[in-house]
Amino acid sequence: MKRMLLSTTTALVLMGTGCAANSGTRASATHVALGDPSDGPLRLDGAAITGPDSSLVIRENGMRGRFRARPMALEWDDQKMTGSVGERATHLELAEGDDTRVWGTFGGLAVDLTEDGTWLQGRVGQCAYALKRERDGFKGMRECGQVLERDIVVSFPQALAARPVGERAALMTLMLVNTKAQPVAPRMRPAPRGGTETSRINHDSY
Repeated sequence: MKRMLLSTTTALVLMGTGCAANSGTRASATHVALGDPSDGPLRLDGAAITGPDSSLVIRENGMRGRFRARPMALEWDDQKMTGSVGERATHLELAEGDDTRVWGTFGGLAVDLTEDGTWLQGRVGQCAYALKRERDGFKGMRECGQVLERDIVVSFPQALAARPVGERAALMTLMLVNTKAQPVAPRMRPAPRGGTETSRINHDSY
């Protein structure tokens, strides 16, 4: 009987320690930005994420709320993330070892990311990233279409690395989705020979 009581007590203590550790991890990231700190960033405060037209709550194995005025509902475990953003499906595969791999679709955007504690590389949508950990975020290059941007900075506090892989993958993807691409100047096309001097403008945007 004493052994049974001791085992029960030990289990409760371990469960309590695990809950406290998880709460402490979330509490360590308060009032921090996710993504582009200069362009209406998302703000992470424990388990709550807020921003322009956005209000999300992180739960034990998922995230719910609104992102950019669209409903979001995600669920995850150690191997996958499923759900929807607006009317578009999300299905990401997750793998964790020497690095963290995330690939699939997020709200209809193709995602393929690798993060190893120093570098974050890969693609979200039509943008490719090569970013290096620097203080409370990442800094590096991004190419969207044929436009290369250098020295972009995104906020992603180091403390978030201790969160479960599913939660971390969701936050990492949101960070990049919430990083605005620089406006592209219209490309001028030369006027045809013998025509007017009015040049044509290519309004293609990314």
